[in-house]
Amino acid sequence: MKILVTLAWRNLFRNVRRTLASLFTVALGASGLLIYQGFNAGIMNQYRENTIHGYYGHGEVYAEGYYNKVHEKPWKLWLENQDQLEIKLKKIPQILEVFPRISFYAFLVKGDINLGGRGEGIHPGREGLFFNQMNFIEGNEIKSANEIILGKGLAHSLGAKVGDTVTVLSQTLTGQLNGADFIVAGIFHMGQKSIDDIFFRIPLAEAQKLLNTDRIEKFSLSITSVKDWPLVEKQVKALDLKLDPISFDILDKAYYQNSVDFLEAQFGFIRTIILIIVALGIFNTIAVSLLERSGEIGALRANGESRKRLFTILFIENLILGTIGGVVGILIALLIEKTFLSSGIPMPPGPGITRSFLIFLEIQPIHFVNALLLPAVTAGLAGIWPIFKILKKSIPDLLRAT
Repeated sequence: MKILVTLAWRNLFRNVRRTLASLFTVALGASGLLIYQGFNAGIMNQYRENTIHGYYGHGEVYAEGYYNKVHEKPWKLWLENQDQLEIKLKKIPQILEVFPRISFYAFLVKGDINLGGRGEGIHPGREGLFFNQMNFIEGNEIKSANEIILGKGLAHSLGAKVGDTVTVLSQTLTGQLNGADFIVAGIFHMGQKSIDDIFFRIPLAEAQKLLNTDRIEKFSLSITSVKDWPLVEKQVKALDLKLDPISFDILDKAYYQNSVDFLEAQFGFIRTIILIIVALGIFNTIAVSLLERSGEIGALRANGESRKRLFTILFIENLILGTIGGVVGILIALLIEKTFLSSGIPMPPGPGITRSFLIFLEIQPIHFVNALLLPAVTAGLAGIWPIFKILKKSIPDLLRAT
């Protein structure tokens, strides 16, 4: 086998023009495959980080049986003993921070404008450090107990700006009307119109006063890594506190998970097209080169070389060509990433998003493996039929084709 590999390797240098043509075809396919994989991963990871650091965190913890169900009186399933729960959750090594929250519906009044909105009581001191994708277009995060931040669309409809006073009217859990005045501290947009048009936030303690409760609806979590969620989920359930941890990809399934599934399916289709183009290019180049080498192959057959041995040499030759082409393609892709695409690729707003963003290539180790192996295998397979066809010819026919 070593001799056959050596012969195949030397054959690559017998006609440099022919070898370079084949190499160029494979390298273009490999670099295209690698760049597209990195682009795809960049989109998905960018969207994932926006989802995690914009609203959900790495996941949320509810009372058992609360999430994704309609309840007549949902507050009866809200979590009690917030401080004790926080202490127990923070004992899990992978949990870095917990964010207690309450969501509720309320009317916001400014002057003679009265609009419905969805409010959320948060812990401002903790949230501002982790949820850094809220994109304040005016003002900043809540810093005192009487401040409120508004979604861009909601603020526009109210005609509110930073420093204005807005009254929040809501019902206590026992059905009594309650209200409080807040000063607008900031106006944000999260890139999702469905949130920006109705969403506002106030301090958790003020929200509890409005609703007349000391319970919280849920905890959002910051953990060490997305990959650690299964471990966190297992440990939260092991606390035996009847808690239900839900990961961010389930919480945002309509946008994040569906987008990931869509892009994965799209990538599979485009990868197939790229490999077909590579295979056709290799097939054409190899077929032409084999015709040019008919006399050489005929001479080898006349000297006693068997069809099997020649087939093996030519097949190995194509595999080597495909592998080298893959390596060159990877180098080309890295060069493009570090030069032309180093500043990112500007993208228009995606489905359900209202802001544009930059995508950076995120080439991962498995992408290098794909860019190296798939073109090599494709080059090897693409050469089988033309090799088989040329070797079926008789020795006189091969020699006459010189």
